[in-house]
Amino acid sequence: MLAWAAVLALCLIAPARGQSPRPFRILITNDDGVRAPMLPVLAQALRPLGEVIIVAPAADQSGVSQGLTGAPPILRTDLMLPGALAAIALTATPATTIQIAIKNIVMPRPDLVVTGINTAYNLGTSAYLSGTVGAARQAVMEGVPAVATSMATAAVPRDGTAAAQQVAGIVRQVRDHSLPAQTFLNVNIPPMPAGGYKGVQITTQAPVRAGVETFEEGKRPGTDRTIYWSIYREGATAAQGTDIWAVNNGYVSITPMRITEYDEKLAGTIRSWFK
Repeated sequence: MLAWAAVLALCLIAPARGQSPRPFRILITNDDGVRAPMLPVLAQALRPLGEVIIVAPAADQSGVSQGLTGAPPILRTDLMLPGALAAIALTATPATTIQIAIKNIVMPRPDLVVTGINTAYNLGTSAYLSGTVGAARQAVMEGVPAVATSMATAAVPRDGTAAAQQVAGIVRQVRDHSLPAQTFLNVNIPPMPAGGYKGVQITTQAPVRAGVETFEEGKRPGTDRTIYWSIYREGATAAQGTDIWAVNNGYVSITPMRITEYDEKLAGTIRSWFK
């Protein structure tokens, strides 16, 4: 009787004869908008690794961090991208796009979220401002592991395909080994040096921005109203071992990140204030 029970249990948990396992499901989004040139390039690079689903903001949402869309309704548009790639566009921020994709569109839930490839670095403290990184963080908060990906502005589109292949290699490792809960990866890819990328560096987050932002001031044409517009220039230096150092020296940077920022050392200091 026990032997028959064991056989029955195996039959119940084993896939039916001829039925293949469910493919690894990768949800892609970005903050540059659904028609950004690097989105289909990334999707094509990831297709050999599993089923790719594209759900992205309808318009450019750069720099919105992890902001949420608070004024419904959010509109959905189904469309085709270059390469006959089906995509869904939402009039929402990247983080809200991820929320809706995971809760309402991608069923069953995706196994991994990949955001990007952003067409500018998200290094150092600039990562906190990034919709690309914000969407990855939101995915982890929804219980799905994530990889945020960005590349140097100067390398777009020249190195786009090479950068996407680097992302595919990283995603393959994540698929095969998995990430711990509450964590995600922030990947930054430099212009490809002569002879190819030097390799991968596992880095810390530099404590400086990835570039310099200034604001030009002027007058709105035909009025007396003062207006400002942002001018951002990539380029910064930081210590060896940081994400900024890695890309400046021809390496692909992978920065492991957590969704919480609790500081144990600071907590100890503050406790002493209240003794």
